[in-house]
Amino acid sequence: MTNEIRTTRRLRAWHEGRPLPRGEKVNVHVGDDDEVLCLSFVRMGGESLPWGVAVGHPHQEPRIFTVPDPRDRDMVADMMVEVGKVLLEHFGHPSFASDEDEAMTMYEFRQIWVPGVSHLELLHSIAFAYARTAWERPEVEVLRALGNLANCLFVEAQRPGQQTVVVAPHALTTAFDFPSSPVRQAHLGHLLAWMGREKSRESRLRAATEAENLSVATTLDPEFERTRLESLVERWNAPPRDQRTAKGKRVARDIDNVVAEQLRHRHALVVRTIDVLRRDTRGANPGLAELVRIGTTKFARLWWDQVVRERSANPDERPYWPGLRGDNNARQAAFAYQQRVASSRQALHSLVHGDRTLQEEELQRGHGVRAKVVAVEAGGARWTLVYDFPSLPDIKVGGSMAIAGAPKMQVRVMAVSNSDRTIVVAPNWSAPKNSTGPLAKRAGDPTWRGRQLILIEDFPVHFTESSSYRILDKTESGFDILDHFRHSIATEIVEPIDGGDE
Repeated sequence: MTNEIRTTRRLRAWHEGRPLPRGEKVNVHVGDDDEVLCLSFVRMGGESLPWGVAVGHPHQEPRIFTVPDPRDRDMVADMMVEVGKVLLEHFGHPSFASDEDEAMTMYEFRQIWVPGVSHLELLHSIAFAYARTAWERPEVEVLRALGNLANCLFVEAQRPGQQTVVVAPHALTTAFDFPSSPVRQAHLGHLLAWMGREKSRESRLRAATEAENLSVATTLDPEFERTRLESLVERWNAPPRDQRTAKGKRVARDIDNVVAEQLRHRHALVVRTIDVLRRDTRGANPGLAELVRIGTTKFARLWWDQVVRERSANPDERPYWPGLRGDNNARQAAFAYQQRVASSRQALHSLVHGDRTLQEEELQRGHGVRAKVVAVEAGGARWTLVYDFPSLPDIKVGGSMAIAGAPKMQVRVMAVSNSDRTIVVAPNWSAPKNSTGPLAKRAGDPTWRGRQLILIEDFPVHFTESSSYRILDKTESGFDILDHFRHSIATEIVEPIDGGDE
């Protein structure tokens, strides 16, 4: 159903010839300028570490860092030390904060915005290069701290609903429906061109197609790299290694100018994306505040708590940094899966009550009903409703549902009859809930009768989260199927198996 909804939206946007607002509200959080850091990379084709980095707050001139040849690991490391100091200071690392004592008190919410998925993936490469390095060089502790931060940002970016790491094209496609294929929507310049001042679909499409000719990924266009940079890099490498810095200052400046131009282009596109979302008249979904609060707590546990433990140097409280290669056993993978399921449903739960479009989507998926209250009985302990949409909802007896727009007002499903489309529910409140606005009425209030409501399936997020933690514990029975995935087990076949089955 989700794919059908998205396809229908793209067709509608194509018919209109322009991007269309997706949802009643903007469902992406945009922090204040001091909370947001825009980060862009450029790398040489085939290399795994940056050629240049642009980093800075929106509406400020970004700081540009480049090296003449990214194959020189010493020069790249020197550059990444400076980049690391900026990133670590932004996220409040006590060793790089202006006021160390104040920084140690707590982690404050911060965001980082990147122009595309390839920039996020390069964070992972930086983590592999530096998080566990034993390199003996000046300021190697900065590189390690940068590597751990980059890995934690990469891990956090995979958690549904998180608002700490924002990929700019994903932010735009969350807020708008674009009349182009999903593959093309990964290009930030393509999306922003669709939102330009052109008047017709044809002119917008032409602008979007032209914008795709300018690379926004971490790699440069091969033809551009070959014509603009290849000869410069060859000139840089012509002198002996120990003489390149002294003899290649002019060449290094020329390389810096070319790479910096590309970095500023990427940075400018990210800032334009932020401005587009801030100017949107729909306003932000009120549920984003909850996701920001949850995300701040989650990232504090993932990264900040480990920084504090590392600085304390207490052998009884050693930091636990996430693995660079992902889950290292089946039990950890099962835990992570349940955590992501819970995060996905938490994100939907937080946003759906503040956006009627999201509520309609849930109805189309069958995860809710639109129904009219026809009877209020037993002093409000039992309601009878008749639903008109969808025709076959996915409602379970014993399940919990929430009134759209009032997530704390929940009802438990007592009975369902698809033949006459009736539902019997038991409200979980009796006295009025003052925080629910116009719905602040006791369950037995007779004015509920005749009112049409949208009931949304209430997913047990806390139950799923607690289940994930139980997975990490050994079972008391002495047998755990996950153990068979953690250790190799040799099996000896004593007799041949009949029928050829293995």
